[in-house]
Amino acid sequence: MPTRRTLTTFLIGLALGIVLAFVGRAFLGSRLPDSIAGQRESLDGVVTAKQLEGDRLLLTVVTPAGATLVTFKKRVAEIALLVDEGDRITLSLSRYQPFLEDPQIARVMPPDLYAEPAEQMPPDSMGAAGDTLPGADSLPKTEDAPWYD
Repeated sequence: MPTRRTLTTFLIGLALGIVLAFVGRAFLGSRLPDSIAGQRESLDGVVTAKQLEGDRLLLTVVTPAGATLVTFKKRVAEIALLVDEGDRITLSLSRYQPFLEDPQIARVMPPDLYAEPAEQMPPDSMGAAGDTLPGADSLPKTEDAPWYD
């Protein structure tokens, strides 16, 4: 039969475990694996301003939810090389905040990669609506593929 001391220790441990499971996520959420950290959301926006101040990097990111000031104090040199003004950046967050400190970067895309496809193509390569695709005449034509006509 368990003693009173063993039962008290068990209940204190159980209570601490429950409290840390809920409160700990708020403080350690970005450092925990996704399976433990809970629901994360992606914040996608365009970097409109970039400023390097000593040992920290400040980014202004404009998102559909509003503008966000992102401060990086860790890996400043690497992030400064990776991110430029005009880049589309995706941050992994637990919830939207107007001021962020050292969030996880999920993706960085330069402006030429996220531009509209029509903007990327040279004007002379865009034909009329009824034109065939460039290079379509060089496709092999076979009897069992009548849709090449």
